Amino acid sequence: MDLLYISGSGRSGSTLVERLLHASQRFVAVGEFHVLWRLPHDQITCSCGARLPDDPFWQPVLASAGIGAPEIAELARLEARVARTGRIAAAGFSLDRLRDDPEVTAFLAPQLAILAAVARAAGRDIVVDSSKAGPRAFVMATLAASHSVHLWRHPTAVIASWRSKKFDQGLGTLMARPGIPAAAADWWKVEQLARRLAREAPVAMVDYDRLCADPAPVLAQALAAAGIAGDAGIPWADSHSVVAGAHYHSLNGNPDRFDRGPIRVAARSVDWSKQSAADRLLVPAAGALLGALYPRPG
Repeated sequence: MDLLYISGSGRSGSTLVERLLHASQRFVAVGEFHVLWRLPHDQITCSCGARLPDDPFWQPVLASAGIGAPEIAELARLEARVARTGRIAAAGFSLDRLRDDPEVTAFLAPQLAILAAVARAAGRDIVVDSSKAGPRAFVMATLAASHSVHLWRHPTAVIASWRSKKFDQGLGTLMARPGIPAAAADWWKVEQLARRLAREAPVAMVDYDRLCADPAPVLAQALAAAGIAGDAGIPWADSHSVVAGAHYHSLNGNPDRFDRGPIRVAARSVDWSKQSAADRLLVPAAGALLGALYPRPG
């Protein structure tokens, strides 16, 4: 079993990428895997529509991996200790030092058991985790079988998306709308960690706009750069459409994960008419500053 970890800020296109990969017979996508211990299970709705406690895919997977409430609680405790920028910085951003950390090993062991059970149940050999978090990208990169893809979307578009109202079908409520400083800080932090990780291990940098403009070759190049050999086997219906994969059991992510039709790849532009006057002024200013600090890759 191999793992593909997708990092990036929120609203960077990770759900789109994981849905494209899941359409292949090589990949099984699990969404934002870390919600398994971050949220109460009765608040998690799988993309199949089932609540996690009743999910016909996830419950046998967890049982097969020997994971119950005590193990989930321990994952939450360990994440709070090891998947933190301060802990990674204290290790000098060294993957070797993180590999030698007993708490990192303890944090990863039950996850590997779950993800291996996912691969067996799905009959696929590459599991896609789109948790996106930067510190988690470092922790996952300590694994020999892990591959990293980082999504870069222009910070103006990301912050504007965060400021827009969007309903989360899984939670049954509007998604969080962080303020401009919080959204900007999230983008900056994830981008900074991705660039730092790229000094330690291969990280395929993917520009959201280029992906949307020419998805098949951009995605193929990203997978090759991440160290995944061979044809991805994505069933493209045309240059920008893919037949959605069956048996998709994403734990969390963009509400698009509940869509059932063909996957259409198209960039989403900002509808400035729905932004406040203050946001129309401040969001582009913040985006321009961040974009200058960490410009478009490649």
